[in-house]
Amino acid sequence: MNKYKKIKLYWELNGIFFLLMLSSTVFAQERIIQLGNSGIKLKNDNFYLLKVIDERIDKRKIGTVYHTNHEVVNLNLLNGTVHSSESFLSKLYKKNSSVYPIVLKIKELKISEKVTSTGIINGISEIKVEFGLMKDTALIDLTGFQTKINFTRSVHLNKQFDYLIGRLLEKSMIYFDQWMTVNYDKNPQLAIAIKLNIKPDYGQEFPDRGDTIFWAPNHKITWKDFQGTAPSNTKYAAQVFTNFEYNASAIMKNAIIVIDLQLKIYMLKSSSWKVFSLSEDHLAHEQLHFDITKIIAEKYKKRALEILTLDNYDSELQLLFIEMYREFNRLQKQYDADSNHSINFVGQQKWQLIISDELRVIRNP
Repeated sequence: MNKYKKIKLYWELNGIFFLLMLSSTVFAQERIIQLGNSGIKLKNDNFYLLKVIDERIDKRKIGTVYHTNHEVVNLNLLNGTVHSSESFLSKLYKKNSSVYPIVLKIKELKISEKVTSTGIINGISEIKVEFGLMKDTALIDLTGFQTKINFTRSVHLNKQFDYLIGRLLEKSMIYFDQWMTVNYDKNPQLAIAIKLNIKPDYGQEFPDRGDTIFWAPNHKITWKDFQGTAPSNTKYAAQVFTNFEYNASAIMKNAIIVIDLQLKIYMLKSSSWKVFSLSEDHLAHEQLHFDITKIIAEKYKKRALEILTLDNYDSELQLLFIEMYREFNRLQKQYDADSNHSINFVGQQKWQLIISDELRVIRNP
């Protein structure tokens, strides 16, 4: 055999030896465990486990443990982590498709062991999960949980790893069961419907309150209410300051978000002014500005009943308010333009009829 063939044979033999070493490291023995039946029952019947999602980085095993000869063995669940967990947890509750479908995301589930200098094995089993609510096709994150169980064993005494994994899963579901007890009637993410209550406008019973006059069907403003100082360079004889605001308070009741919506439609005396004595016709023009404010507020209420959704009701109310405030400013300017600030009699009469009809609908819906 020549020198070249000897060298080639040497590398081939070494390569085979290296592959044998590698295979003995990678393809370690595997121990399969099967979860038994749980001895607990959850208190809540308002949710069921729709599915389990395994989001662990390493899904090939749930840990490494020591065999009787100190050999490292990979630990796995029979039929895989997802199927085994779903089967085990399904016995903890009654499935009811009319209640909350919950998704359990397993972020971490493992058992690890270390041998001490005295030959005793110290181990730890740990879990980290997140719970979500499936709404239509969207998964809404609700809460998370993590815990661990420490144990010690002799190398000759096999630990009941099925019990450890089952206990971790039970602890997770017990936590969520308690979380649901606390949050069922409080957390907006658990709401299944939304209800809007339109309350009477603020201040209608006693409309004249200091500097503020709240719009009321049987209360009209007077020239005495114009208590502000006119600008020195104004070309107008009078100006009324009117405005509207909303207040929305939400509570959860029987998994329904109930929103009480109340409007404030008001005039500020200190911001309203006149430069000299004016007729009742001019006062009627200013009253109509106040009435237009009321009409815009009513449109806001009507639109709010039509647009609200569970996920964005707060933002929708705010965006609608901005939209209606722009309409409020546009309508007030259009009214002044058409009536020429009450000088144009025909334009004033036209708006008087329009607003009267609108107010009639409000009073007699």
